[in-house]
Amino acid sequence: MKKQFFSALLCGAVVLSAGTFVSCENQYDELSSRVTVLEGYISEIKAQLGKALMTGASITSATQDAKGNWTFVLSDGQTVVINAATGGGAGGGSSVTVTQGEGNFTITVDGESYTIPTGASVNSLVYVPEYVDGKVLLGNDGAKVRFLATPAVDVANAQFDIAVAEQLQTRASSLIKVESAVAENGYVVLTLKGLAVQAGKSYVVVVSMTSGGTIITSDAFTVEVASEFSFESEALAAAEFADGVQVTEIGTGEYSVLIPNSAVTFVAGFNLKDYYKNLPEGNVAFQLAPADKQNAAVQGKYDLLSRSLASDGKFEFAERPGSDFYDQEKNGILIYMTVNDVIKNKVYWKIDNPVPGLDLPGAYFSNDFAKGAPHMEWGYFEGDNEGGKYLKPGDVISFAEIFIDWENQMGLRHGDGANQTCQSWGEGKMEAYVGEEQLFYTDVDAKKVVLGDYGKALTGNGKYGKGFWWKSTQPSVLSSNRRNWGMSEEEMKAIAQGECNGEIIQGWDGISGEDLAALGVQFDETGYLRLTDAYTGVGLRLGLGVRWQDAYGDYTLVDWHIAYVFFNRRVCAPGTVDVQKR
Repeated sequence: MKKQFFSALLCGAVVLSAGTFVSCENQYDELSSRVTVLEGYISEIKAQLGKALMTGASITSATQDAKGNWTFVLSDGQTVVINAATGGGAGGGSSVTVTQGEGNFTITVDGESYTIPTGASVNSLVYVPEYVDGKVLLGNDGAKVRFLATPAVDVANAQFDIAVAEQLQTRASSLIKVESAVAENGYVVLTLKGLAVQAGKSYVVVVSMTSGGTIITSDAFTVEVASEFSFESEALAAAEFADGVQVTEIGTGEYSVLIPNSAVTFVAGFNLKDYYKNLPEGNVAFQLAPADKQNAAVQGKYDLLSRSLASDGKFEFAERPGSDFYDQEKNGILIYMTVNDVIKNKVYWKIDNPVPGLDLPGAYFSNDFAKGAPHMEWGYFEGDNEGGKYLKPGDVISFAEIFIDWENQMGLRHGDGANQTCQSWGEGKMEAYVGEEQLFYTDVDAKKVVLGDYGKALTGNGKYGKGFWWKSTQPSVLSSNRRNWGMSEEEMKAIAQGECNGEIIQGWDGISGEDLAALGVQFDETGYLRLTDAYTGVGLRLGLGVRWQDAYGDYTLVDWHIAYVFFNRRVCAPGTVDVQKR
């Protein structure tokens, strides 16, 4: 906690009390003028801080200059300056202290403390009724509704929406909209406009506010629609779409639309307006249709899509969707195009996802051997009882590298399947295309798998998907036959405390990731095996699978392991002790 005390410097040493002062040089008029200024300054600080407490303002910025002066910017628009050279003195006069706490500042003026929180976040948005019955009357001219935001909020930088209407579990922003927001006398005053509401009916409404990245919802209140209310919320009309757009007309003003290269377009972000031709005059806007009008896939991601679509037509995924929103009955994301708040078009925007069921080419993925999970052993071996290469703490192994450089890395390969797999890697055949568009390929020179241009586009350069990634399948712990120890079988068994046969140890077949980590073995889905200081040199068998992940889904590229790779099976560090059976 930091505490600072500011004292007045008025013509040398000055003592201020309730009604007396003493000037060292008896310059009464000058000192009187200074005291008056000081009193006005203290009074202004108290007024500012008192208002901040009353409105629930927070400190959005706190800075201190080289002279020690503090400048506080508050969320209600005020700026409070605490001057290090004017505050008060000893002897019972005015004083100002600033204490910085966790998440707040306490400013004490003449013994009265004002604690103000830091940060622009809003903790509550409370409906404040104007009438005894607590209802809001909504007519053709709309309705004004008051809310108390705590701490106070900068209305100009906040966005207000209708979170729910009529039924609390259903988002129905198309019934009522927030037309404007202003700050009045410490309140947030919203003007509501009725859209698809019915005259004479009452609605339960909750308002949401987004401020500083935080979403706050108000308490529920009742909106009663005037009996004379009338508004045509829907008047569907024909639309024209841009050239190249695949359009299926469902009914008047209702369409199913597939834009060119839609899977990439949605990832890159776009504006719906660009795919219309000759937009109507007036205030054209777009809104996500209510959840109960959407297919199940859209309903599962409704909040994400709500945050992804702006009213001006700009669409950009707020986060990875993990779905292409396909449904045989209602395929696509239903979005309304409105003109002056009247729905003119209802369009299902479809995403053509080309990856599911993709037939990956190349011998690498041939079912002739990939399903059989060919066996191979990492390392090299020199003679029966010496040399060799084994894992040790600190080692980092790249899976792509040991496959591509198989002639030097895979000392033993069991059967034609293992040889074919390694050869496919070494020849750069591990690749995948969508038509002529490349998802990923093997860079033999760099010894790694890289994304092609199309793969980058579908993943948003990694923002919305991992692309090609590795999967650990059925990791196991095995003994080693210790070919490099140069001693008898019995001597090796005594040190290893078990059989030295290179086989899986009972109870350690298909172990968990937690078990691996406890042994000092880290499997990285980007394609690396890392050995920490906890690794004791035990033998390992890793089943390696490969997958593809883009913005819309996560897909298995091979039905089973591409290979079982053994480490430290025939050679291991001197003195390695195997884990016990379990």
